[in-house]
Amino acid sequence: MYNKQNGFTLITVLILTSMASIVVLSSLRENIVQERLSGNFQKKLNSRLMAEKGVFEQAKLLQQTLNEEGVLAVEDLISKTSNASGSGVIADDAIFNASLSQNAAGELEIASLGQRFDGDAQSNLVARFAVQGAKGSSIFTNAMVGCKGVNLSGSGSIDSYDSSKGTYEETKSNDGDVSTIAGDSDVVLSGHSPIKGDVKATGVIYLNGSSPIIGNIHSNTGVYISPGSGLRVDGNVYTRGYYTHRGGTVSGVVRANGDAKMQWSTFITNSQGEALDIMYGGSGDFKDTYNNQQDGVHYSDSKFNVNPNVEPITVADPTAPDYDPTNPDTSCDPLILPEKMTDITDQVSNYSSVSIGPTQQFKLNTEKGFFSSGGSQVILPSLADIFLFNSKAQNQANGSNSKEYIFALDRLKMTSDGKMEVSGGDVILLIDGDFSMEGDTSLTIKKDSSLTVLLTGKVNIGAGAKVITEQEGLTTSGHPSLSFYSSFNGVNGVQFSGAANLYAAIYAPLTTVKLSGSGELFGSVRGSTITATGGSGAHYDAGLLQVQNGGTPASSARIVFLGWSYKTAETTEEESEASPGE
Repeated sequence: MYNKQNGFTLITVLILTSMASIVVLSSLRENIVQERLSGNFQKKLNSRLMAEKGVFEQAKLLQQTLNEEGVLAVEDLISKTSNASGSGVIADDAIFNASLSQNAAGELEIASLGQRFDGDAQSNLVARFAVQGAKGSSIFTNAMVGCKGVNLSGSGSIDSYDSSKGTYEETKSNDGDVSTIAGDSDVVLSGHSPIKGDVKATGVIYLNGSSPIIGNIHSNTGVYISPGSGLRVDGNVYTRGYYTHRGGTVSGVVRANGDAKMQWSTFITNSQGEALDIMYGGSGDFKDTYNNQQDGVHYSDSKFNVNPNVEPITVADPTAPDYDPTNPDTSCDPLILPEKMTDITDQVSNYSSVSIGPTQQFKLNTEKGFFSSGGSQVILPSLADIFLFNSKAQNQANGSNSKEYIFALDRLKMTSDGKMEVSGGDVILLIDGDFSMEGDTSLTIKKDSSLTVLLTGKVNIGAGAKVITEQEGLTTSGHPSLSFYSSFNGVNGVQFSGAANLYAAIYAPLTTVKLSGSGELFGSVRGSTITATGGSGAHYDAGLLQVQNGGTPASSARIVFLGWSYKTAETTEEESEASPGE
C-alpha cells in the first residue's frame, strides 16, 4: 500500500512538473514573440523617426536658400537647394535621404526615406510645403489700391491670376481686390463688368453699376446699392455706417452698425445659412413686407436690430499710435518714395536725354547700355549700389550680380514708330523727368529680362503704343517684368490709354492714375486716386506677392508646411490618385 502511494505521488509530481514546464515554455515563447514584435516595432519606429528627420533637415536647407536668395519660384528653389542626407545619433546604420520635387498643384514636396539595420526597416514620408513672403513685404497686394479713392466706370472686368503658375486663362481666379487707405476715401463702381474680388473702402462704397461684386464688401462709412435687378453682391456686406439697398440681391448677409434701408424688390438670400440675414445698430426702414423677412419674421423686428460691431478697415493716419509707414496696409506710400528718390538724384551730376523717333530702334542692355539702330553707342552715366530695393540682386548680361546699375536720364520720349528693346537681364532706369510713348511706338522686354523705371515725372503710354513683355511675372532675381515707381505729386501722373494690353506693376502713391484705353492692365496699380473708363479692366497678378520691397530682408521669405501627401516616395502620382479597388 505504501509503495502504491509513493508511485501515485511520483506520477502527480511528474504531471505537475510537466505542466509547469509547459507553462514556462509557453511563457518563454510568448516573451520571445513579444520581444521580436517590440524589436520590429522599434526598428520601424527608428526608420520613421529618420524619415521625419530627413523632412526637417531638408526644410532647413530650403529655408537657408530662401534666406540667401529671397522669395523664389518653386522650380528655382528646388534647383538651388541640395538634397538632405545623413545618419542619426542612435546608430550608424540609421540613415535618411530626402529629395525635392514639385507636384501637379505647384506645391513643393519633400520625399524622405528613413532606414535602420541596413535597410531591414524602411519608412517613406512625403511632406507638402508652400513658399511665402512675409506679410506686408510686397506693396503689390491688390489689383487696385487708390489711397484717396477709386472710381471705376469702364466695361472691363477686374479679377486675378498667378503668373508664377501659368497664364491668365489657366489660372484666373477671384482675388482682384480693390481698396482705399486714406480716411473717408470712397470707392465708386458704376461700370458694366463684374469685379471678382473683395472691395474695401475707408469711406462709402457706391454700387451704381449693373454688374455684381463677386466677393465681400467692407466699408467704414456706408454702403449704397443703386436701383437694379439681379445679383449685386455675391458675398457679404459689412459696414460700420449705413446700409442703403435699393435693388437686386445680396447673396450673403448684411452687417451694419448704423441705419439700414431696403426698398421694394430687394433680397438678402443668406446662402451660407447664418442665424440672421441682417443685423443693424441704428434704425430700420424695410419697404418690402414679403421679401424683407426671414422665417416669417420681418427685418424690422427687434431680433435684427442689434449692433454687429463691424471691425473697422485700417486707415492710413500718420498721427495714429499704431501707424506703420512701412506697411502697405496702413500707408499710402510705405516706400517713402520722394525721400528715397531725392537721395538717389542728389548723387547724379550728369543726365542723358534719350528721344526715340521715326524709324529709330534702340536696344538697352545691362552690359552695353543704349545702342541705336545704326550700332552707335549712346553713353549713359551709371550709378552703383544705390538701387532702391536692395533686397534683390540684379541679373546682368555678364553674369555678375554684385552691384545694381541705374542708367540716369532726364527724360525718355518715344514718338512715331520708334522702337526700344530691353535685354540682358534686369535693366534699371532713373529718370528725373517724364517717360512717354506716343504714336505707333513699341517697347519689347525680352524673356528673362525686366525694366524697372524710377522717375520723378509722369508716365504716359498713348493709344497707339505697345508694350510687349515676353515673360510676365518676376525674373529669377525677383524683379517684375515691367514696373514703374513714380514720386510725381500732381494730377494725372500715370496715364494709360493704349489699345493693346499692358503688363506692369505701377506704384505712384502721390498722383492720379488714369486708365482710359481699350487695353487691359495685367499686374497691379497703386495711386493716390484711380479712375478707369472705357474698356480698361485690371487683372491682378498674385505672383507679385513675392516681390520684396523697401529693403525687406530676404529672410522674410519662408516655407510653410501644408500637410502630408499620402503616397510613398516611390509611388507615382497617378498611382496615388487611384482608388484602392483599381
